Amino acid sequence: MSSDDGLLGHGIWPLAGSAQRSLAAKPRKGSDRMDELLDLAQEWELTLGTVSKATRVVYLRGVRQFIDWLATAKPRFRSVADLRRAHVDAWMRHLADDMGRDEATRRVRLISLRLFLDYLVGEPDVDLPSNPARGIALPAPRDKVVPVIHDDDLVALLRVVERGSTFLCRRDAALLRVLLDTGCRRGELVGIDVADVDLRGHDVRLRRTKGGHERIVPIGAKTALALRKYLRARDRHPATGSAALFLSTRARSAGGWRMSGDAVAGMLSRRGHAAGIAAIHPHQFRHTWANDLLSNGANEGDVERLAGWRSPLMVRRYGASAAAQRARDAARRLARGDRI
Repeated sequence: MSSDDGLLGHGIWPLAGSAQRSLAAKPRKGSDRMDELLDLAQEWELTLGTVSKATRVVYLRGVRQFIDWLATAKPRFRSVADLRRAHVDAWMRHLADDMGRDEATRRVRLISLRLFLDYLVGEPDVDLPSNPARGIALPAPRDKVVPVIHDDDLVALLRVVERGSTFLCRRDAALLRVLLDTGCRRGELVGIDVADVDLRGHDVRLRRTKGGHERIVPIGAKTALALRKYLRARDRHPATGSAALFLSTRARSAGGWRMSGDAVAGMLSRRGHAAGIAAIHPHQFRHTWANDLLSNGANEGDVERLAGWRSPLMVRRYGASAAAQRARDAARRLARGDRI
C-alpha cells in the first residue's frame, strides 16, 4: 500500500472512484499503534472548513504520509507523547534521500505537519507540550524554469480544434482560447460557470480560485467568438442545463458533467499529439500568458492582480524562461547607442 493511501477507511481523505476501488481495506503495518494519531488527524480535518478543497488534500496527504512512515520506520513509537524533532528530521531525510522529493514538495509536507502538530499542541488533553516540527527550517524551493509556448505551436494546436464543428472541437477551441487570454489555473478554468461569462463586456469571472478571492479577467474578441460557437454546441448537450461552462461528454460520479482538471490535461495531450507538437501541460499557458503581458509593456502590479497572486515574487517566477529575451528586446528598442 502506498503512503498516499494510509488514511483510507478513516474518513480523512475520501478517494474518488478508481483510486478507492484499487485500495483493499488491508491492515496497514503498525496500524494499531497509529490509532491515536489517525483519530487526531481525522479530528484536525474538521477544523479545515475554510481551507479550499485542493489545499486540504495537500495538507492531509502530508500528514498521512508522515503517519505511514512513522508506523513503518519507527517501530518503538507508541503515542503522541513520543513525538520528537528527531522523528521529523528523519522523515524529511526520507523524503529527500529515499523518495527523491524536491525542495518544494518537502516544504509543503513540512508545512502540513507543522499545522497538524500545532493543533495537537493547542489541545489541553493531548500530551504534546511543543511542536517538534517548528524548529526545522523549511526547504527553500528552487525555481523551475517552465518554457513558454511558442506561437507556432499555439497556431498548430488551435488549427486542430478550430477546423471542426463538433461539440468537442467547439469546446476545446473555447477552452484553449480562455487559457490563452486569462492565464487562469486549470482548477479555475473548470470552475467557470455559464453565468460567469460576460460576452458583451468580454469578461470572465473566476470564482473557484486558489486563494478564494474572486477576480474578473478580460478576454479578446476571438475568445468571445469561440465561446459563442461553443455555447451553441453546448445547447445540444444532454447537460445543457448544468451550471458548469465546460462540460464533459459523460457524467462523473462525483463532479457531474463538469470537466475536471485532469480532463483538461488529457485533452491537451491528445490535441498536442494530433498537432504534432511537443507535450504541453496546462500550467504552461499561465507562464506564457505572464510572459506575453510583460513583453508587451504590462507592469508587474497589473499582472499580479490579473493572475490572482499576493506577492510580486510570483510575477518574476512566471515567464522566467523568457526573461533574458525580454531584456534583450527592451535593450534593442531603447537602442541607446544609436541616439548618440
